[in-house]
Amino acid sequence: MDFKELIEARRSVRQYAKAEISAGEMEAIVADALNAPSWRNSETTRYYAAIGEDAKKKMWDALPAFNVANSANASALVAVTYVPGESGFRDGTPTDDLGNTWGAYDCGLASSYFILAAKNRGWDTLIMGMRDVAKVKAVFGIPESQILMAVIAVGKAAQPPVKVPRKPVSEVLKTA
Repeated sequence: MDFKELIEARRSVRQYAKAEISAGEMEAIVADALNAPSWRNSETTRYYAAIGEDAKKKMWDALPAFNVANSANASALVAVTYVPGESGFRDGTPTDDLGNTWGAYDCGLASSYFILAAKNRGWDTLIMGMRDVAKVKAVFGIPESQILMAVIAVGKAAQPPVKVPRKPVSEVLKTA
């Protein structure tokens, strides 16, 4: 599909059909996502994928009940982190007032590429921000130094997602 079709097709999915994703397919999605821009090509985003039933159960223990329900039957749950102190820094010093916010910005860009890459390969996604950081980090042994941004459910939609209305362009774009 072309880019316009891709961004129109990608929607947050909160009800998944049972489907399995292979480690190789997850690697291909992440490989596509690595094309996301990052500050000075620092690529500080990291992905931790819970694919098997045991790993997913451990991840569901780290999510609030509504996100467990929203991601039930997902094929994978992917924790997305970034390494702080690199994006937006030179020689350990922040380059501007944003400091580690650049890492969060880059992680958001990488997450956007990830969900679009997943959709391009036939997978649906849901980005979940509510999570127990310590529990998620324990599932994967994520270093304390990394900042956990979100958990992304990946799977096959049980029903076609509904496109919700968006704000008019005139409300979000100002030109000079």
